[in-house]
Amino acid sequence: MSRSMSLQTWKTIDLLRTTAHWLEGRGTGSARLAAERLLAHVLACRRVDLYMASERVLAAAEIAAYRELVRAYSGGAPLQYLVGETEFMGHVLRTDRRALIPRPETEILVEAVAKRLAPLPGPCRVLELGAGCGAIGVALAKMLPRVEVWSTEIRAEAAALARANGRGQALEQRLHVLVMDGFAAVAPDLERSFDALVSNPPYVRTDELEDLPALVREHEPLAALDGGPDGLRFYRRLCAEGLRFLAPGGTLAVEIGASQGPAVRGLFGAAGLRDVTVLRDYAGHERVVLGTG
Repeated sequence: MSRSMSLQTWKTIDLLRTTAHWLEGRGTGSARLAAERLLAHVLACRRVDLYMASERVLAAAEIAAYRELVRAYSGGAPLQYLVGETEFMGHVLRTDRRALIPRPETEILVEAVAKRLAPLPGPCRVLELGAGCGAIGVALAKMLPRVEVWSTEIRAEAAALARANGRGQALEQRLHVLVMDGFAAVAPDLERSFDALVSNPPYVRTDELEDLPALVREHEPLAALDGGPDGLRFYRRLCAEGLRFLAPGGTLAVEIGASQGPAVRGLFGAAGLRDVTVLRDYAGHERVVLGTG
């Protein structure tokens, strides 16, 4: 956006129109939505409020702040990081570079686990490998008030974000985020006590990281994407170290890469899991694998 715009008098509606047109001219997706969300963030209001006060004249400082965000977005920065939040399954979560941005495909994993847990009597326990921003734990705890979630996270900065999102949803008593490598510090007396073990682990092959879209490669934490030489490192770990915490008849549920279905099904079968099931995502790709302990 031109630096001269900060010297002009701008009304909200005119600035939105001009910005959307400018973004469209640069081939930026969701130009109108981005223009609205970024301005609503700067003005600390809802998107609908922009139109309710469409004739409002913006201050120079507001325009300058908006201009910087729009330029960052046009340069490839994720919208969710710029506004500091995203929505996942109806819940607004804080989002920044400490953790991956939750994807719609992960909703399939959450819904599948919730469907398995809903019929169980009494309180339920879920153990998660890799909390990220806390999206899975928050969604499960909000969907099922009887569920208590323990999420492990190796990166302290991501764990802090997940805890903040738990507090933001008033889940401090039912969402526990533990900083640890895998299951290394989970208390032995919790073995065979969890009704579900769930994870959306890193599953991109190391040699494929450089081929990821720039939007992901240059902004999101690569440590949360790197699944090792074949992308299966964490599925092996779940089967080798995590299953001892699964109660009899409990569910192991994971999100997978689009081509990993056969390999992960094989790992589940070799680990002795029964009734291994694969679910497809909205594009028809295999995306979630479930097995019964």
